[in-house]
Amino acid sequence: MKPENRNYYPNLDIIRFLAAFWVMLAHYGHIGPYMGLTGYGPSQGIAALFFQYGYLGVPIFFILSGFVIAHVSTDIHPLRFMSNRILRLMPAFWICMTVSFLLIALLDGTNILNLKLWFANLLLLPQTLGHPFVDGVYWTLVLEFVFYGWVFILLLSDVFHKHLLKICSIWLGISFANIMLLENRIIELVFITYYAGAFVCGLVMWHAKQNRWTAPHALLMVISGVSLSLGIKHLGIQAQLPNFSNQPDLLVSTICAILSIGAVAIGIFGKIIPIKHSFAVMLGAISYPLYLIHQEVGYIVLQKLAELRLNPIQAVTLVILLVITLSYIVHQACEKPIRRFLKSEMAYFVMSRFPRLNQS
Repeated sequence: MKPENRNYYPNLDIIRFLAAFWVMLAHYGHIGPYMGLTGYGPSQGIAALFFQYGYLGVPIFFILSGFVIAHVSTDIHPLRFMSNRILRLMPAFWICMTVSFLLIALLDGTNILNLKLWFANLLLLPQTLGHPFVDGVYWTLVLEFVFYGWVFILLLSDVFHKHLLKICSIWLGISFANIMLLENRIIELVFITYYAGAFVCGLVMWHAKQNRWTAPHALLMVISGVSLSLGIKHLGIQAQLPNFSNQPDLLVSTICAILSIGAVAIGIFGKIIPIKHSFAVMLGAISYPLYLIHQEVGYIVLQKLAELRLNPIQAVTLVILLVITLSYIVHQACEKPIRRFLKSEMAYFVMSRFPRLNQS
């Protein structure tokens, strides 16, 4: 969405950046230290609690995605929708993945000349091809594309916007059935069962924003909130960390779901944050490369700084500044020109073969 668009939501770009920043803090201040990947011990006190729940940035991303995808898929041809999504996500992903791959090889001495690993990640299919993700956060991108795939199919069928609330109801039904009864891994992946509640929250809020709040909207929000709480409980990685077993119970995950939904809802229905739209756009733009590039590279740099006996607060602050700067450079110097080039080439290819898309 462009800033000159009257339907642009600057609050959402700010929330997107803050969510990415929170995830980064969770990795640097909680997850990484507990797993012995940073050279520093876990944070303590109130900061520890804040960092511990930084993974809530992920369901916030998914809620935002549901709202934004419903918004940008209105009155658009399915092929154009999918091409726009590919152009929005993949150039930055290819660049950030390659940068992470090279920096890890340079700083940590791993992945050297492992072009099979690089290529498998380039296709976003590393685990299918027997390789790990270059950076652990990429799993969320896979779920995003599963969501886009379903939206593409429903747009082709011309039912997505016409029957959006019914689709949300069916999706939640499948998700609850699989979580509570079936526990089928394939269904979990195909229908994103643990995080369906997050996407549905965004979809329902978009529908209510375009029309008006009704009882079905409220009911779907409650049900999707329950579904999201189950997803957050599943997402809670605390039990996987050494010497830490404080897995969130259903009450805690429900509170987290309410807070996650509330944060996005305030951004959508609340007053616009008094900040220049151009700055909000910039924050939203760098939030994606920031999310993609911060984890593994940040861990390695923190280890190097720990070897130099740098104060942990100073080390984390320095790494955050470096990652934000790198994200800005990636966006401005690499992602934008590559996206423009691919957009022009893709537009020429598609329009020459599907001239009717000129009118969509």
